Amino acid sequence: MNVEFQSWIESITERPSLEAINIGLFQSQDSFTAYLIGSNVYDPNNDDWACEEDFIPLNKYLVLNVDLTEWHSVQQLIVKSVQKIINSGQQTILNCAPNVTVGFDDGELEKVK
Repeated sequence: MNVEFQSWIESITERPSLEAINIGLFQSQDSFTAYLIGSNVYDPNNDDWACEEDFIPLNKYLVLNVDLTEWHSVQQLIVKSVQKIINSGQQTILNCAPNVTVGFDDGELEKVK
């Protein structure tokens, strides 16, 4: 899954100037899905900023190929994958904003950067 996730992030070639990026997560009947949005606003005290979708890439969604059933385990896997990409120094969409979060649509966002 890490290779798929990294390839998905690398495939987003646009480099807009943004205040924040959110990797959103949701669970469907038989899988978990990640999506990426960018926003020109960020509020560390109110996760509603992530509803301000100022940047939506063409390949917004990635169905996650994971054998996990617990939402928290999926979120932590994505957090670790995002941290790995950011810490690698590789120039990706994740470097276009000073703030990067990960979280499920109906939960709290976890700040990664």
